[in-house]
Amino acid sequence: MLALLEVSPAEIPFYGAAVVGLTRASLVADLDRDLLNVQPHDIRQTPQGPGDPTGRRFALLVYDAEGQTLGTAPSGFASGPDALPDVMLSGDDALPIGTIVERPATDDSLNYRVLAVRGRIGAPPQTVTFVLGAPMRALDGTIAALMRTLVVVGLVVLGLLFAIGWLLIRRSLRPLERMTATAERISTGDLSQRVGMPDDGSEVGKLGHAFDGMLDQIESSFASQQQALRAKEASEGMLRQFVADASHELRTPLTTVRGYADLHRAGGLEQPAELEQAMDRIGSESRRMSVLVEDLLLLARLDQGRPLRQDPVALSALVSDAVADFHAVEPGRPLTSSLAPDLTITGDEDRLRQLMGNLLANVRVHTPPDSAVEVALTSSGQSAVVAVVDHGPGIDPEHVEHVFDRFYRADAGRTRDRGGSGLGLAIASSIALAHGGTLAHSATPGGGATFTLTLPRAQVHSETSGGRQERLRPRHEHLGINPYGGHCP
Repeated sequence: MLALLEVSPAEIPFYGAAVVGLTRASLVADLDRDLLNVQPHDIRQTPQGPGDPTGRRFALLVYDAEGQTLGTAPSGFASGPDALPDVMLSGDDALPIGTIVERPATDDSLNYRVLAVRGRIGAPPQTVTFVLGAPMRALDGTIAALMRTLVVVGLVVLGLLFAIGWLLIRRSLRPLERMTATAERISTGDLSQRVGMPDDGSEVGKLGHAFDGMLDQIESSFASQQQALRAKEASEGMLRQFVADASHELRTPLTTVRGYADLHRAGGLEQPAELEQAMDRIGSESRRMSVLVEDLLLLARLDQGRPLRQDPVALSALVSDAVADFHAVEPGRPLTSSLAPDLTITGDEDRLRQLMGNLLANVRVHTPPDSAVEVALTSSGQSAVVAVVDHGPGIDPEHVEHVFDRFYRADAGRTRDRGGSGLGLAIASSIALAHGGTLAHSATPGGGATFTLTLPRAQVHSETSGGRQERLRPRHEHLGINPYGGHCP
């Protein structure tokens, strides 16, 4: 069967013709040998007699020296003898002596293989020409049967080849159909579809495996693109919100300043006391705008990843100073501190003081004056941890996720004089990130809020060469900070 599959249908007629030709040549050769085996001296009677010297297998014709027919004996059955071969002893188509040639019968009903030989018969002996004709009816019948068999077998083989070829083609095309169906489903937007075809070494298998690999890359790229688009949309939305919030925060002091200026221009501030009060309000609102603008500029610089100073900072002393400042502002508030001594980090001391001030100011603004506060400084591995714990009302769970959002207020009706601009914890979180640390919020057991600041500690290593000591600053990348990472309400 495999050999048949290797034969092209166009080659089958050529192989059939070759088989027919070789078979006919073999049969003709056998017939010619039979003719050659009949010699003139084996013919014991002349054709004029009642006997049949050829056994009726061959036709026999005897000619004298002048080419006259002396006698004939046809081949075939006595009841239906064959027509004699059509031969001539002279002329252009004269029969050669000693060579077997093919001649038709006188009525063209069959063909003969004819052999002419010289001989002598009679008394006195005379030279005659014996013409033996071997009928080719059986040979032609055999060849015709062979041709019919080859045609039938060829048609069957061609049918089998087409059937097997169709099955093989369908089997080979089935993975391609799966790929087509998969591509159609993908075109509807389902990028998770796969052909699921292993690489079995075949061309189709390799194609399917490569197709799935290409889909993996496309899906990954598309997912990354979608994620980037969502992040871009979120960033643009946050930027718009940020601009709106900043504009809203600046609108009130600007309106106040403009209102007093218009009032003064209209002559409404004629009394010195009224003018003094107006100037005080303009000054306070201007200072408030200055603080807000400075905070926004600081956040912008931190967002851009601008490097801060990298100096050794005595964190223990810095936290102690912040606790003392807090106690000086609210001496009546219960305050407990537990500070590990001699903790040093690397960073910008001014910004770290601002961070601690914002954390404690957040407690002072959003908790009752008699609410206890605890400040702890500890060391954990290669990190310094500052915890600011209050026992006030805490932060509602619905507002926790926005605790570090900029300009976010849990109480929409809270006044700006009490609540501030809403940038305190946003700045604190950005400063912590710029120092390679984190600022996290958690609920205080029993009520309240806890803010935990984690900063990498400074490391000191000894150099073996020269006995020199060098303070190594921690290496960290300035993270691209979300411009809306925020503050507590």
